[in-house]
Amino acid sequence: MKKIMFIVLILSFSFSVASAEEIQVKKPSSLFSKSAIVIDSKTRSILYSKKANRKMNPASITKIATAIYALENGDLDDTVTISKNAASTEGSSVYLMEGEKMSLKQLLQGMMVNSGNDAAVAIAEHLEGSVENFSDHVNTFLQEKIGVQQTHFVNPHGLYNKNHYTTAYDMAIITSYALNNAKFKSLFGTEEVDWKAEGWETKLITHHKMVKGELPYPEVTGGKNGFVDEAMHTLVTSAENKDLSVVVVTLKAQSKNAIYRDTKALLDYSLNGFVRNTIPKETIFQLEDQSYKLNKDVEYTHAINERIKERLSPDGMLTLFNEDHSKNLTVQLTKKKKETALQENNSLASAHGSIFSSDPRQLLLYPMMVYIIMLAIAGVSIFRYKQSNM
Repeated sequence: MKKIMFIVLILSFSFSVASAEEIQVKKPSSLFSKSAIVIDSKTRSILYSKKANRKMNPASITKIATAIYALENGDLDDTVTISKNAASTEGSSVYLMEGEKMSLKQLLQGMMVNSGNDAAVAIAEHLEGSVENFSDHVNTFLQEKIGVQQTHFVNPHGLYNKNHYTTAYDMAIITSYALNNAKFKSLFGTEEVDWKAEGWETKLITHHKMVKGELPYPEVTGGKNGFVDEAMHTLVTSAENKDLSVVVVTLKAQSKNAIYRDTKALLDYSLNGFVRNTIPKETIFQLEDQSYKLNKDVEYTHAINERIKERLSPDGMLTLFNEDHSKNLTVQLTKKKKETALQENNSLASAHGSIFSSDPRQLLLYPMMVYIIMLAIAGVSIFRYKQSNM
């Protein structure tokens, strides 16, 4: 029998355990937002998608990329001198004044908590000399370090420009990457912060209604909103429970009420309807006469009660598919030498001892061994019966 069946057995077992929870969560039938996505921020599995690869203007959620770039390439204790260009930036502001000095840390707080466009420009100029240079560096960072391919930013704040765009999918990946940085995660989840500067002293309160508790959702851990006329309302939200950590991106909704309704529906759907599972390291797969090995534990996320299907290509690429045929996960396997694979097949029993080993390669041996034992017992019984009646 071909070892490609090993993964089928593993996944089927995982689903039978998950199905015991008997949780049924209805997938949102429609959204107000023109584009949206939910991904598990750890496994990167897509849990929901609506036109998630369509290029859209992100508005102020651009600042997520600005923040993670600054955290990785700057020093929070740096002193930044505010330029005339930064102080005169239009749109949402923390009212910076030309010539005043402020730490990079405070500017990041002003940018993320109060969505200060002036703070974003000050950060960009401090790190790379100009908005243009900063944008070039950020685009390279996003493509080469994070791996997104459909994003191009021309400013650090998200004010409209026809050449400034991203996708819901890219923003989910960017945010998931950023959440691995503890300082970003803290900044992303900041509800309020005291603000003291030459032009303004106040308490900054996040604009994200779920983060500040105006729309209570206990699992929410952070978020950033955005709005410009051309982009309409945009929103990125992170949340987690004991099983999952998710990122929800909703783009181009006509109102705040609409975008938060969409986000809540997607949080309800993902946090209550999905689980994670693991394909163990060293699992062997077979395609015709060629064996492939998984070199690390691979986690993936799927709907409760959903049966995942798999496809293995000759180059060793294993792809998992959801029931709706959408791609769940792709992982590269290592091709094994045929001699090595044959030796492993011939020595499975002796190499692993007890038949109760957790090695998934032995799963197919169990029913076969039981079948052989039953045949032997039946044969002995028939022989004894004939002997007693002679």
